[in-house]
Amino acid sequence: MLLQLTAILLYYTSLVSGKQQCSYVTVATCGDNVTVTPGNLISGRGEKGDTGLPGKMGPRGFTGNNGVIGPIGPKGDPGMPGVCRRGEAGRQGPVGPKGDNGEDGEALNLEDFNRDVNEIRESLREMNSRLATSCSTSSVDGYQRFISNNKEAACDHGWTVFQRRFNGSVDFNRTWQEYKDGFGNMEGEFWLGLDKINRMASGPNCKLKIKMTGFDATTAYAQYSSFAIDDESDNYRLHVSGFSGTAGDSLRHHNGYQFSTKDRDNDPWSGRNCALRYGANGGWWYKDCFQSKLNAEWGRGGGYRIMLWGYWKRNEGIKESTMMFKCE
Repeated sequence: MLLQLTAILLYYTSLVSGKQQCSYVTVATCGDNVTVTPGNLISGRGEKGDTGLPGKMGPRGFTGNNGVIGPIGPKGDPGMPGVCRRGEAGRQGPVGPKGDNGEDGEALNLEDFNRDVNEIRESLREMNSRLATSCSTSSVDGYQRFISNNKEAACDHGWTVFQRRFNGSVDFNRTWQEYKDGFGNMEGEFWLGLDKINRMASGPNCKLKIKMTGFDATTAYAQYSSFAIDDESDNYRLHVSGFSGTAGDSLRHHNGYQFSTKDRDNDPWSGRNCALRYGANGGWWYKDCFQSKLNAEWGRGGGYRIMLWGYWKRNEGIKESTMMFKCE
């Protein structure tokens, strides 16, 4: 039996012409005989093999020395100001020396003093006459009489009442002067007075409200978001706008017209006085002549002689009326 063992022995030989030469030998055995046959395996450099797997990371080296310190950087922006704590008050110093006496004053002139006092009183009286307190600045709630700055008025849940009628106990067929000054009883029927109404309702945001009750016990109201009357120099001209309510706008017809009475004709109806046209009409802001007149004769029926509000009770008459304003 022939057993042949072939072993390839690789070794390096000397360089030939700058190249490395690889050789091999063949070893064959047959019984006790061993034959070695040399051979040339590779002549020249072989192809490059694939890259092997990376080896394990070696141990960490020693820490290097610190580098040289760099130059100083630019100056930063200023920070927010801090909060200073207020220091405690210092102790009071000693009392200073007494000052020198002042010069002797002149003797009081009582005549000049009294004149100055009277001038001050007159100024205060004039100022007081221009001022009046309305219910909007009082604590009165509900219908009640009150007095402020010597001015009488009445309140109805924060509104200042300037006309109130309910039983015909007060005659409203009055003169110009009476309508200017006011008449009646605050606890009953009354008219506050045009002068007072002008002063008290002179604010920029005054409202007008009119509450009415018919002889049949039905009720209605008219309200205006803007209300004012001019002073006597313009015959208390009426200014109203911004209607809302259930009675209809029967005052719009009279907006912008002056007040008239039986003895002062300021309506535009040439040659006739609306305050006298149908009898006891009372003072009102007549045009030519009216769609409303709540100061006319009190009573049921009677056509155009009686109190009326044209868009609600034109021919039936009105039993109760309350006219009032509120200023903010």
